[in-house]
Amino acid sequence: IAVGVAALITVLAVMSGFGAELQRRIIGSNPHIIIEKETGIDDYGYLMKEADAIEGVKGAYPFIWGQAVLQFRTRAHGAVIRSMDETNSTDLSKLAGFIRQGELDLKDNSIIIGNELASTLGVFLGDEISIVTPSSKKPRTFVIKAVFSSGMYEYDLNLAYVSLESSASIFGMGSYVNGIGIDIDDIEAARDIQAHLRSVLPGSYYVRTWMDMNSNLFAALRLEKFAMFVILTLIVIVAALNMISTLTVMVTEKTKDIGILKAIGATSTSIMAIFSMQGMMIGFCGVLFGAIGGIGLSLLLKYYHLNILPESIYYGINYLPVKIDIADSSIIVISALLISLLGSLYPAYQAAHLHPADALKYE
Repeated sequence: IAVGVAALITVLAVMSGFGAELQRRIIGSNPHIIIEKETGIDDYGYLMKEADAIEGVKGAYPFIWGQAVLQFRTRAHGAVIRSMDETNSTDLSKLAGFIRQGELDLKDNSIIIGNELASTLGVFLGDEISIVTPSSKKPRTFVIKAVFSSGMYEYDLNLAYVSLESSASIFGMGSYVNGIGIDIDDIEAARDIQAHLRSVLPGSYYVRTWMDMNSNLFAALRLEKFAMFVILTLIVIVAALNMISTLTVMVTEKTKDIGILKAIGATSTSIMAIFSMQGMMIGFCGVLFGAIGGIGLSLLLKYYHLNILPESIYYGINYLPVKIDIADSSIIVISALLISLLGSLYPAYQAAHLHPADALKYE
């Protein structure tokens, strides 16, 4: 029981940690809410004012993005080019904390690229690279002014930033933008703000939250977490079966004692309570030791990062992130105690219904 509870608490803490870390990294680099229109948005100044007026909104900013090929000498790599409005503090804040080399400057055909992309192209600060897009007639030259590292391998390899004006030019957007990005104070309130925006905007606008944009990923994580809970609960169930067999053997060994107790007036209820209490004590001790062991191991993993994972596979996460969830731990403890109680009922029932004459027949 202790091993099962410890394994459950540790594994679910790691699963919760993965979910929280992925959420932090994904949301940290992307808007919390996006407003889009199939034909593009030209009245984005009005939409930004409408969004900024909503309570809980930190800021809104326009964006343009598209696929492009980046070339440097004999090397080329496909990437997503995203705009950044240097006049908008909310937009700048999305990238400011990730700059590792250079400075956040997108004037005069400047570009900021991820560290993995820089390594792939073999470029450094000050180098000139060419950008080719489906809508551009000829390559455009940009100067690398900064290199960022978001901690997300896919983003650092496939993302680059240019100014809003430059992105409009290379993608042929004119006065249009692809959408409006909105950052909010409480990411859990995204659904409420989404509902409010849908109620005030025409039906031609699409409003999506970070939950909608990453729904498959987080749904898969929740399903995997539930599956791990079910699988590892089998360890506790196996332990409970061992407890049943132990108590059943004990009932057999104590047949004479049970018969004497019943002969001098002990009730079936009291006999059943004795063996149920013994099973619960086994379960309680197992859960206690398992909870201490599981939480202790989780804290060790949390404070002493073991770099055992490849960054390119797990979104730049190369260690086991841990988040000890009180609700998860409580469910594990209660489930283990209930399994222990149910496991003790059969041998307790067997002992309680033992007839004194049968128990003392051969004594």
